[in-house]
Amino acid sequence: MSINQEQELKDKARKLHFNSIVVDTHADTISRMVDPKNNTHGIHDDPDRARDHFPIEDQGVDISKRLEDGHLDLPRIFEGGLGVQWWSCFVYSGYIAKKETVDRSLVLIDALKRFEKMHPEQIGLALTAEDCREMVKQGKHAVVPCIEGGHAINDNLAILRQYWDLGVRYITLTHFNTNNWADSSTDAAKNNGLSLFGVEVVKEMNKLGMVVDVSHVSDKTFWDTIEVVNKPLMASHSSSWEVCKHPRNMKDDMLKAVATNGGVVCVNFCPPFVSEQLRVESNNLRNQMWEEIEDLERMAKRSRSGHYDRSAEFIKEETSKIQQRYRIIMSDLEQPTLSDTVDHIDHMVKVAGIDHVGLGSDFDGIANGPVGLEDCTKFPSITEELMRRGYADGDIQKIIGLNTMRVMEENIGK
Repeated sequence: MSINQEQELKDKARKLHFNSIVVDTHADTISRMVDPKNNTHGIHDDPDRARDHFPIEDQGVDISKRLEDGHLDLPRIFEGGLGVQWWSCFVYSGYIAKKETVDRSLVLIDALKRFEKMHPEQIGLALTAEDCREMVKQGKHAVVPCIEGGHAINDNLAILRQYWDLGVRYITLTHFNTNNWADSSTDAAKNNGLSLFGVEVVKEMNKLGMVVDVSHVSDKTFWDTIEVVNKPLMASHSSSWEVCKHPRNMKDDMLKAVATNGGVVCVNFCPPFVSEQLRVESNNLRNQMWEEIEDLERMAKRSRSGHYDRSAEFIKEETSKIQQRYRIIMSDLEQPTLSDTVDHIDHMVKVAGIDHVGLGSDFDGIANGPVGLEDCTKFPSITEELMRRGYADGDIQKIIGLNTMRVMEENIGK
């Protein structure tokens, strides 16, 4: 391709992108708005950090300004042409033991709504597909609230219904943790998929019009959910298992089932979900890290009667040092690229069809995006790469937004 042809393609892709509805179905930026600065960024892709994290509210960053770190803020949202964002209220599993899952959800929902009211000229709450279209038409960013982690309903359908009334438009059935009614892909099973109450949760979500999100669920939970739902479901931030065999990704038979259901699977940008090489290397290093920590703890038990300081505080400090050292090592591993991410889109389109693939970045829930997808300003690069690979304009518009808009409308109504 000549220099002139390359520039023509870039110009055409940019024009298409900024004249389309671009939708991202998952970002965890609200946590950064309410939690201590620099304390939550990237926690979402690391279950070990998430389990031990207990943040303090109202000490977060101001995303109305362009930030030096993180993935989303208002200036960058508009720079990237991101018309619609499903803003995730991510409820850490640690809040279960503290009996504060509902409290945490309300703090996050409240923070998002207060932010929207502070910037009415730039953003607006969008509770239907028509709301989204109207916001984008006005040149605003559409804010769609959602909740990640079914434990946030506290095993209570009344709370689920209250979330709907507050504007929550999807709930991810599980997170890293298995809850009391649905099994997670990254935790031990205890419900054999969906429990009887879990079935009631899914039915109630369908009744309300709330989108059922199957990212994070175990295979058995997925198949149980497919049997129960009567509206199109969503995997808000999951990639292809055939391309990268992370348990968070969707196998081909699942992709086909979502297509039959009429739903959508939205590609996750988390590097270990994108690159099989990185996934394997990261897993090996994580296993080594935990072996070192276990050796430290065993040594502490043997030497408590000796001359060395083996107090609980010492163990905690040394464990933190080990974890930090491995994080640095893992940060130096080769990262996947924009092209690698679009390989997932290619595969998912091939298996599920052009009408059932979308974008679910997981921004601000991951430490970093792939090279070329460092933050939300890079969304136009996806449009460009899809055009470069020969996708028709209409098909690109489906992937970058219209497919998820359809699922939203078929669940909620216009």
